[in-house]
Amino acid sequence: MASTSIENSIRRVPRETILLGVIAGLATGIFYELLSGILVVLGAGLASLSFLTLNSFVDKYLQANRSGIWRRPVFVYVLRVLLICLIFLIIIFFFKGKVLALVGGFSLMIVSVLIEAVRGLVSVKQWKA
Repeated sequence: MASTSIENSIRRVPRETILLGVIAGLATGIFYELLSGILVVLGAGLASLSFLTLNSFVDKYLQANRSGIWRRPVFVYVLRVLLICLIFLIIIFFFKGKVLALVGGFSLMIVSVLIEAVRGLVSVKQWKA
């Protein structure tokens, strides 16, 4: 039962991140600037996409019991990190003053994981002493 709860939480994190990104993006767009609001939403979308690709990476490579075959997983993971860095560099290049909006949206992933952790703790029926 615990693994199903964890799997459900893992499935909810990207959706919650996008939802929080849309809410924060709307608030930023209304109260600050439209472009910053769009970048907050894009940051949340990038974080969700990154989470989904990391989740599939773990499912595909790290849960398989293939010892000794590490070149491809390490290459794929490094490529994934480089692509995320490239996206940040493109945003920095085109929108120098707006990178904090993208980072703010990207950071909403932490809030989503925290929400799921609190949800998991609340659902625990008995605490061990």
